[in-house]
Amino acid sequence: MKFVGNTLSIVKKDILLEFRAKEALSIMVFLSLLLIVVFNLAVDIDKDNVSSLAPGILWVVFAFSGVLGMGKTSLSEREDGAYLNVFFSAVSMEVFYIAKVISNLIFLLFMELFTIVSFVVLFNYDALIKGLPALTLPLLLGSIGFSAVGTLFSFLSTGSRFGEIILPFLFLPVVVPVLIAGVSATDLILNNTTGGALLKWLKMLAVFDLLYLTVSLMLFKHIVEE
Repeated sequence: MKFVGNTLSIVKKDILLEFRAKEALSIMVFLSLLLIVVFNLAVDIDKDNVSSLAPGILWVVFAFSGVLGMGKTSLSEREDGAYLNVFFSAVSMEVFYIAKVISNLIFLLFMELFTIVSFVVLFNYDALIKGLPALTLPLLLGSIGFSAVGTLFSFLSTGSRFGEIILPFLFLPVVVPVLIAGVSATDLILNNTTGGALLKWLKMLAVFDLLYLTVSLMLFKHIVEE
């Protein structure tokens, strides 16, 4: 119970600070909208090919917008030295890591919902809204993987003055399996294909989420200490 209480307290603090400062969320939302507009202008998308192109576009936007937002949240912790208060308190680094993963996950999901709505409006693709209930699970699983890796690497990279430049190069290669599985699952759902093919990609997302969380939990304390 103490573990849960401490975790929820940190998450509540993160959410309150974010809604006051609006730093990470504003970066995520602005970049996602910018990328959607760029794709709208640069890619020839019509009603015949939108269902095949939408999954890739969406997950690319999720990855790039998410990594910058997560970098901002960890940078705020470093600049204020807030993580040091946790480090020297009774709260374990495992609790701190899990709380940051949950906070980043909430911000990611908010950004993804905004991105989906923006995509529907700009590309006139109503099927995306209709398929949203079925997309909830792959979006959640993919976002957990993003958050687990992004939280770890964002604290690793912010120790360097080139952290915001380094972070995407660390993050993106590692989350390639999540991107592949997320795009594939989204494509199957939008094209009304379910069953064993979809289950395979959902299992892949769940396995990599577990792997990322386990490894990150083991490494996080050592990274923060450095």
